[in-house]
Order: sequence, then C-alpha cells, then structure tokens
Amino acid sequence: MLTQNQTFARQICKYWPEYHSGTFGNLWVFGPHYRVKELDFRCNAKKDALDFVLEKSGCTLPRLLTTLEDIEEEARRTYADDTLNDLQRVKFLEMMAMDGCFFLLLAFSILGLGSTGTEVGFPEKHLVFGIGCVRKEIDLWIRSMFFVGNQIPLIVLEEVMKLRFFQELKTEKQWNQPLDFVKRALYNFLTVEHQPKSIDLIHCLQSTFLGRKSGLHVTVPIMDTDASDAIEGIPSATDLFNLGLKFEKLEGELGIRGIHYTYSAFNHVLYLPVFKVDRYTELIVKCLYKYEIVQASRGIVPDVSPYFKVFSELLRTPKDVELLTSQGVIQGQLEGLRRLLSSFDGMEPSEHVRHVRREIRKHPPPDWQMCIKFLLKLIALIAAILTWIFCFPASSSLLGCNK
Repeated sequence: MLTQNQTFARQICKYWPEYHSGTFGNLWVFGPHYRVKELDFRCNAKKDALDFVLEKSGCTLPRLLTTLEDIEEEARRTYADDTLNDLQRVKFLEMMAMDGCFFLLLAFSILGLGSTGTEVGFPEKHLVFGIGCVRKEIDLWIRSMFFVGNQIPLIVLEEVMKLRFFQELKTEKQWNQPLDFVKRALYNFLTVEHQPKSIDLIHCLQSTFLGRKSGLHVTVPIMDTDASDAIEGIPSATDLFNLGLKFEKLEGELGIRGIHYTYSAFNHVLYLPVFKVDRYTELIVKCLYKYEIVQASRGIVPDVSPYFKVFSELLRTPKDVELLTSQGVIQGQLEGLRRLLSSFDGMEPSEHVRHVRREIRKHPPPDWQMCIKFLLKLIALIAAILTWIFCFPASSSLLGCNK
C-alpha cells in the first residue's frame, strides 16, 4: 500500500462521471477542463471583472499577461488529462487572467466583502457584483468553485493577487477566520501562507480538514498492515461511551492529523477534530470524496475519506449523533448526516486511522459493569477469608478447653 503522497504529482483532474451526466449544469467555468461555449452574459461578466480590476490596479492586460508568462509552464503542468495540448499560449494566458480575476472577486465577496457594487466600485445594479447578488448567487458560486476539476491553480491566483486592487482589498479590510469549512478553505487559500502550498482550492479544503501536521502528543508509528484493519471497525460512539470512553474535541488548528486515543487504568479518551455542520456540509463532503477518488487513481493515498469512514462507524444511530454533539465534536445540525457518511464505508483506511483503530481494539475501555461484579465477588471472597481467619483460632481454643 502507498504511504507517501509526495511520490506522485497532484494535479487538477476532471471528474468525468458528473460532467457527462449533465450534473455540471449551469455552473460557472474556471479553467480549461469543462470549457464549452459560454453564454455571452458570462463571458461579458468575466471581461467586466478583468477590466475593472486592471483599471483599479493601474495595470494593462499585456502587462499582466507578461507576468503570467513566467509561471505559464508550471501552471500548465498543474492540469492533467491532456486538456491543454491544443490550447495556444495567448489563449491560455488570457483564460488564466480573466478567470483568475473573476474567481478572486467571487471569493472575496463570499468571505464578506458585502455589497461589492458599493464597496469597491461596481455599479449597484451589476448582474454579478451588484447589491444583493452575493446573497442570491452564493450557492451557485460555491458549487462552481468546488466542482472537482473546475479550479484555477494557486500559482496563477498568487500572481493575479499581486495586482494593486487585490493587495489593497487583502490588507485594508480585516478578514476574520471563518468557522465553516467552505469559507475557512477560501480564507486559508487567499490570505494564509502555508508550506507546502496547495495546488488549488479543493486541495486547500482537504488540507483544512487535515489541520497541522500533528498534535503535541500525537505519534503514529508505522506498522505492518494487518488485513483485519481494513475490515474490523470500532464500536459506535454510544457503545464506547457506555463502556467509559470519553470524547474530547481537538482545539486550535488540529484537524484529522490530530486524532488520537489515550488510555490508562481508569481513563480512556478519543480526541476528535470539530466537525462543523452547515448548509454546505453535504457539498464539501461529496466534493472531497470525488476529489480523493480522482487523485487515488493517480496513486495518491486518500487522507480525508478514511476519517469520514471512522466517523460513520461512530455514528450508527441518532443517539450517537446526539452524544458527539453534546461533547462539542459535532457542531450544528444536518439531517441525513449518517447517511451521507455511510458512502465512505468501502474506503481503505489510512495508516493513521489504522493506528487509532488498533489502539481502541487493543486497549478497549473496561466494561465497568463486569468490573463491578468482579469487585463485589472479590470483596465477598475476602470477607469470607477474613471471617474464617478470625473465627478459626477461637474455635480451636474452645475445642482445647473441652479436653
């Protein structure tokens, strides 16, 4: 089994099943993968966005294209599936400039720019960035941005972000880190410097779920793979809780990489990252599932899907959901959460997940009912022995006196 994702090149890949079935529908197109003849309205909207940003930045299109030429080769390598074989250099650079500016305007609007028309200078009745458009169109924008393969490389967006308009937008407005995963991914993607860098927005979303490399006390030893690890799950959250296991939410930036299990004679704790549930949870969970399927076909081991698999094992009944909600691990409500996570039942567990499973199976919480019964029997036995010890000398003395 593969354990080093760095061995393989992560690229922006098409997700053909949904594209051919028509699920792509009326989504906005970013980049070359799903390029078809766009509606005039959308082409004009992107051109307006590009012209607007260039004017506000005191820059010209030829100058921006010259800047993008320096990263063209690397940007092309980011795309898979031979999409760019017949795409001329100028066409590719113009696409990156236009789609990049439009993408960034949408992203900052979602993050809380507000009424873009009044805040940065678009006409109030602009069909995309006018007053009220963010609230009306945000669902479509987010579905478009997170459709697998419909992304702009980060290396391109970084160059476009250097335009004065975006630099002022980034520094002059106070951007607070959001809690929900969609906005947090956009926030991390656009405002936070990470190493190694994500290649696109969905990769950044995956990294947001993963969190920092590890927690202070988290170590995952490399072990030989046991075939049973892929088959045997763990008990439900309620069953574990009834046995005495406690659930603790991970604090700070610790995500999936921070999951760990600690145990002692009288204390068993499973540490889990906070799972923020909102209106976009189903969208991003399915998006990550499809993304990791596509990347797995290129030899890259899934990272987030195994976590969802463990979560589905813990959440087997509504009581399990209520329990983890009461412990602060699940925040928010989503009807059908268990059904959504059950789609990961067939996923191969990662080494990290295998390790946590092994620890729980190897050192399960004690069955306190059995322990109490055992202690009662032990106390009764000790009492009987002590009674016999104290009574036996007295009986012997009486027998001696009768002689």
